[in-house]
Amino acid sequence: MARAPDQIIADIRTFEPTGGNWLPLDALLAELWDSGGAGEHTADLLSVFERFPNEDGDVLWGIMHGLEALPDYEPILVRSVLALPSEMGVLMVGRLLNGGMSQIGTVSLVELLREVAASAIAPRSVRESAARWARKHAEPARQ
Repeated sequence: MARAPDQIIADIRTFEPTGGNWLPLDALLAELWDSGGAGEHTADLLSVFERFPNEDGDVLWGIMHGLEALPDYEPILVRSVLALPSEMGVLMVGRLLNGGMSQIGTVSLVELLREVAASAIAPRSVRESAARWARKHAEPARQ
C-alpha cells in the first residue's frame, strides 16, 4: 500500500546518512515523486539542502532537478537561501541566472548571492560559491 506524501516527508525530515550512505534518501525521494505530492513539499525538499549545506552529492542533484520541474518553486528557494544558505541552493540560484532570470519578485538574484557571500551564517564554501556566481553574473560597469 502506497504511503501518503506527509508520511514520506516525515521520514525525509529525519533522514541522516549512515556511513556516507545516501541511498535511503534516494528511495524516499522516489517514493515521494511517485506519490504525486512532491509539489506540496517544496520547502521540505529545500530543507534537505539547509540541513546539509556543504553537500552536493548525486541524491541532492536529484532533489534539485525535481524542484526545477515544479511550478513556482523560485520564491521558496529565495527564502531558503536567505534563511540557511547551502551549496545546492546557491547552485539553483546560479542556474536560474544562467537561464536568463535575474529577479524573483523584487529580489535581485545577483544581490541575493552577494548577500550570501557576505553572510556570517553561511559556510565558507557556500560563501565562496555565491561570490563566484555573483561575479559571473554581475552587470559590467556602465561607462
